[in-house]
Amino acid sequence: MLFTIIAYLEVTSYLLLLLVAVPLKYFATEPLGVKILGPIHGVLFVAYCFMVIRRSNAEGWPWRKTFWGLFAGILPLGPIKIAKNPNV
Repeated sequence: MLFTIIAYLEVTSYLLLLLVAVPLKYFATEPLGVKILGPIHGVLFVAYCFMVIRRSNAEGWPWRKTFWGLFAGILPLGPIKIAKNPNV
Protein backbone atom coordinates (compact mmCIF):
# COMPACT_ATOMS: atom_id res chain seq x y z
CA MET A 1 0.00 0.00 0.00
CA LEU A 2 2.80 2.44 0.89
CA PHE A 3 4.57 1.53 -2.34
CA THR A 4 1.46 2.43 -4.34
CA ILE A 5 1.02 5.75 -2.53
CA ILE A 6 4.64 6.74 -3.11
CA ALA A 7 4.39 5.71 -6.79
CA TYR A 8 1.31 7.89 -7.32
CA LEU A 9 2.87 10.83 -5.46
CA GLU A 10 6.05 10.51 -7.52
CA VAL A 11 4.10 10.49 -10.78
CA THR A 12 2.00 13.46 -9.67
CA SER A 13 5.06 15.50 -8.71
CA TYR A 14 6.79 14.62 -11.98
CA LEU A 15 3.80 15.63 -14.11
CA LEU A 16 3.30 18.86 -12.17
CA LEU A 17 6.96 19.66 -12.63
CA LEU A 18 6.91 18.91 -16.37
CA LEU A 19 3.53 20.35 -17.26
CA VAL A 20 3.21 23.31 -14.89
CA ALA A 21 6.45 24.41 -13.26
CA VAL A 22 8.84 24.12 -16.21
CA PRO A 23 6.57 25.96 -18.67
CA LEU A 24 6.06 28.70 -16.08
CA LYS A 25 9.81 28.99 -15.64
CA TYR A 26 10.62 29.31 -19.33
CA PHE A 27 7.54 31.02 -20.77
CA ALA A 28 6.51 33.29 -17.88
CA THR A 29 9.97 33.65 -16.30
CA GLU A 30 8.56 32.45 -12.97
CA PRO A 31 11.03 29.93 -11.46
CA LEU A 32 9.24 29.56 -8.12
CA GLY A 33 7.38 26.42 -9.20
CA VAL A 34 10.59 24.63 -10.11
CA LYS A 35 12.24 25.75 -6.87
CA ILE A 36 9.38 24.26 -4.87
CA LEU A 37 8.43 21.18 -6.92
CA GLY A 38 11.97 20.20 -7.89
CA PRO A 39 13.13 19.18 -4.41
CA ILE A 40 9.75 17.59 -3.61
CA HIS A 41 9.98 15.47 -6.74
CA GLY A 42 13.59 14.59 -5.93
CA VAL A 43 12.67 13.28 -2.49
CA LEU A 44 9.72 11.31 -3.89
CA PHE A 45 11.90 9.83 -6.64
CA VAL A 46 14.48 8.65 -4.11
CA ALA A 47 11.67 7.27 -1.93
CA TYR A 48 10.25 5.40 -4.94
CA CYS A 49 13.66 3.89 -5.76
CA PHE A 50 14.10 2.90 -2.12
CA MET A 51 10.67 1.24 -2.10
CA VAL A 52 11.44 -0.68 -5.30
CA ILE A 53 14.65 -2.05 -3.79
CA ARG A 54 12.92 -2.82 -0.51
CA ARG A 55 10.06 -4.62 -2.26
CA SER A 56 12.53 -6.42 -4.51
CA ASN A 57 14.39 -7.79 -1.50
CA ALA A 58 11.21 -8.69 0.39
CA GLU A 59 9.60 -10.51 -2.55
CA GLY A 60 12.75 -11.98 -4.07
CA TRP A 61 12.47 -10.25 -7.43
CA PRO A 62 15.04 -11.25 -10.08
CA TRP A 63 17.49 -8.52 -11.06
CA ARG A 64 15.68 -7.84 -14.35
CA LYS A 65 12.42 -7.08 -12.59
CA THR A 66 14.23 -4.82 -10.13
CA PHE A 67 15.94 -3.04 -13.03
CA TRP A 68 12.60 -2.43 -14.80
CA GLY A 69 11.07 -1.23 -11.56
CA LEU A 70 13.86 1.32 -11.16
CA PHE A 71 13.83 2.24 -14.87
CA ALA A 72 10.09 2.89 -14.68
CA GLY A 73 10.84 5.68 -12.23
CA ILE A 74 12.24 7.87 -15.00
CA LEU A 75 9.17 7.46 -17.20
CA PRO A 76 6.24 9.84 -16.61
CA LEU A 77 3.70 7.11 -15.77
CA GLY A 78 6.06 4.19 -15.18
CA PRO A 79 5.74 3.96 -11.39
CA ILE A 80 1.97 3.56 -11.66
CA LYS A 81 2.41 0.62 -14.04
CA ILE A 82 4.79 -1.06 -11.57
CA ALA A 83 2.54 -0.31 -8.58
CA LYS A 84 -0.56 -1.70 -10.29
CA ASN A 85 1.16 -4.72 -11.83
CA PRO A 86 4.32 -5.74 -9.98
CA ASN A 87 4.64 -8.80 -12.25
CA VAL A 88 6.05 -6.69 -15.10
